[in-house]
Amino acid sequence: MGKSQYIQVIIRLLLLIVNGVVIIYSFKKGFIVNTIGFSLFLLFQFFLFTEYIKKGFTDIEKSIDCLLFDDYSNTISAEKRKNPLHNKTALLLEKHRKQSLLKSSEQLIFTNIIESLGIGILILKKDATGEISVFQINKAFVNFLKIPKFYNWNLLQTKIGELSNFIIDWKEIRNTISLKINEQKENFFLKTAVTQTNDSEYLVVSLETIQQLIEKKEKEAWYKLMNVMSHEIINTITPISSLAENLSSLLQEEHTDEDTIEELSQGLRIIKRRSQHLTSFVDSYRKLAELPMPNKKEIELTKTIQTTLSLFKQDFIDKSIHLIFKNDTSHAILADKQQIEQILINLISNCMYALEGVKNPTIQISVVKENNRLHLEITDNGMGISDEIKENIFVPYFTTRKNGSGIGLTLTKSIMEAHKGVINFNSKKGKTSFTITFLL
Repeated sequence: MGKSQYIQVIIRLLLLIVNGVVIIYSFKKGFIVNTIGFSLFLLFQFFLFTEYIKKGFTDIEKSIDCLLFDDYSNTISAEKRKNPLHNKTALLLEKHRKQSLLKSSEQLIFTNIIESLGIGILILKKDATGEISVFQINKAFVNFLKIPKFYNWNLLQTKIGELSNFIIDWKEIRNTISLKINEQKENFFLKTAVTQTNDSEYLVVSLETIQQLIEKKEKEAWYKLMNVMSHEIINTITPISSLAENLSSLLQEEHTDEDTIEELSQGLRIIKRRSQHLTSFVDSYRKLAELPMPNKKEIELTKTIQTTLSLFKQDFIDKSIHLIFKNDTSHAILADKQQIEQILINLISNCMYALEGVKNPTIQISVVKENNRLHLEITDNGMGISDEIKENIFVPYFTTRKNGSGIGLTLTKSIMEAHKGVINFNSKKGKTSFTITFLL
């Protein structure tokens, strides 16, 4: 309260006390009429006092009600705000009003972001009683499933059909699922995440079409490819450009001595070497881009492996590499012999690089038939592939070798895909295995 309010309260209290004393005095002296009169006056004073107090807290009570029900329409006049209590109440109301506007703005932005996404998003909310409600649902989600946008979970659950079986358990999932949309089966990639707050639990459901997933991976692959290509080209062109300027200035000098001629010769050799490197780089790109379709014929895989290994016979001897290969069983496959030999050369070359500086270097090759599949596994006990580069080993031109082209594994993967096969790897320190699988 302000100073004037305190004074008014004190005066009113003093008047009540004085009136009470007068009533007691009149009653003791036997002045009945005076006693009744002052008693009525005391009641009137008490009524005025309570009304004054009530009036002082009416605006505060109204503001508190507004805060309780998120209604910020109430305002406190400038005259009343001269009272410190009213002023603080007004400031509190204004603070919550701004917070509510900010929250509404953030909610609107969040909703717009969710709506703009190309993937389907559904966010469910579960309160402390276990009741589920729809917190957010975007246009892509309902378009994928071809359903209306319901915000009532009981209605929505009946429309999403088989999808509810995957999310009703309220746990994290990353899986490819098949859903029936208008009597047709469509494949989606489903991902869910659970988030806990103080009083509620949220389940975030994202739904992507397989085509979206493929396009995303393609964009990532092209981004990595462009990074590598631009890096390689810039690294080649920059020194050539610098040397060209230097050689130009040397040629403009009036006197050309032996040192100048030697510097010119050295610069031209560097330009030639870097140009050859760039030519080799472009040629390797052509190999990837113009990989011919496999000319499939029935070949004997074991004999093809033996023929390829004979190319490395001297290297194995020079580097003391122990080769383990059981070739007592023949396996026929329908494949392009030259391309399969190229795969073997690439993988064995990688093994030999990984075995540099390793004690008791060993390469083990095995061929295993499993139902309608044939697995060829090549294992070495080398340094292994670090976790940092595992996701990049099939990216074109990515290499850890000083003089490597970075297309060996990319070419291997492309050849296997052309043969309707797959290539996988498993690596840890001291053991790396590449497995290529053919369909029989």
